[in-house]
Amino acid sequence: MLKQQNMTTEIPQKLWESFCRLLQEWYRGAVSIRWTQPGGDICVVAENIPLQTLQFQKQANACSDTLLVEAREGNGRPRQHQIVEPFRIVLRKNDESGRYNNLEILAETGKTEITFTPGIDSMLVEKLAA
Repeated sequence: MLKQQNMTTEIPQKLWESFCRLLQEWYRGAVSIRWTQPGGDICVVAENIPLQTLQFQKQANACSDTLLVEAREGNGRPRQHQIVEPFRIVLRKNDESGRYNNLEILAETGKTEITFTPGIDSMLVEKLAA
């Protein structure tokens, strides 16, 4: 069950793989990726570039699950960001459109914020809950 509060929806860990697969299949917009490292340094990984890959990889024999985000403009070099050992994924709405504009991923490697342009249709999230 998805945990929803006014402007946020937390994705339960058991649904991460399904969420990533649905988002990769259905979302056709651009993303900006900002990574705040554990020490507080901020790195802009991508700025308004089409999303190519969002893949959750559960490690059966290794200790750290990973989430891979990749964005690429046309034939340009892909911008990749690997999130090691995520422990919380939250979608946030920023406006009255009903769309989710931000995804916040808290992990062993810091906080990754992904901004979607346009936002993610709430129907996609409802499919996940079904």
